[in-house]
Amino acid sequence: MSVPALLLLASVTVLLAALATDLLICARGRAPTRHDLPVIGAGTAAALLVAAGLGIGSPVVAGEFLAAWGSALAVTVDLVVVLVVLTHQVSAAKRLVVLAVGASALTRIVLAATGVVGVAWISALFGLLVLLAAWWLFRGGESGLPQAGALSLGAVPAAVALGVFAVSTTGGGSVVVLCANLLALLGAVRLVRLTARLCARAPDASVGFSALLVFLGVKSLLSGLSGHGPAHDAGVTVLSLGMALLVAVLMVITAVRAER
Repeated sequence: MSVPALLLLASVTVLLAALATDLLICARGRAPTRHDLPVIGAGTAAALLVAAGLGIGSPVVAGEFLAAWGSALAVTVDLVVVLVVLTHQVSAAKRLVVLAVGASALTRIVLAATGVVGVAWISALFGLLVLLAAWWLFRGGESGLPQAGALSLGAVPAAVALGVFAVSTTGGGSVVVLCANLLALLGAVRLVRLTARLCARAPDASVGFSALLVFLGVKSLLSGLSGHGPAHDAGVTVLSLGMALLVAVLMVITAVRAER
């Protein structure tokens, strides 16, 4: 049994409205911090519900959706890490983060609808720049994240590049891929805000983020040098999310210990 096209189009419409609403609320400063975790969790819960619904009509499509959502979520976590580093202690950080996430969303929408061109050289260049940022962060952040300063200008271009990577890992040209990417971005601004608050409390935040940037940089550089651009299989997705989760747990532990 196939999945009705009308259902997929309705899902895209609802997700676009939800993502746009969340971005506008965050941009206007009307998003209470107590709602951050529920909104982030709602994106994950919605993805699992969509997968279950697709599985009733077509298990193959459900598997495609889950794979695309996992890959898109891993790239969104990379985006959060990059935005936290590039907007740290920037006066207009709130709107800059919203603009960057919006740019990433627009990139994913366009590429998922039209297909993806080769991005190998973009991946290699991006990986090199991320490795340089990791070195800067490791050297200049002995106690917490250093002030981003002029580096904040790279927030939107980095978000666009990661938007390209998010779709290229899943092939593009599919409504299912588009739905997966929109769900992966739901609550991304709030996740940046949560992570930034955690960094302010963790004395070794620069070390943890340096490790994440090195991982992201090496992954992107090797993908670009291979000539194929970024590609996520299940193993890479689990490794990427696991690395981010491990660093987050360690930062929480050190933040709690530092406050005692």
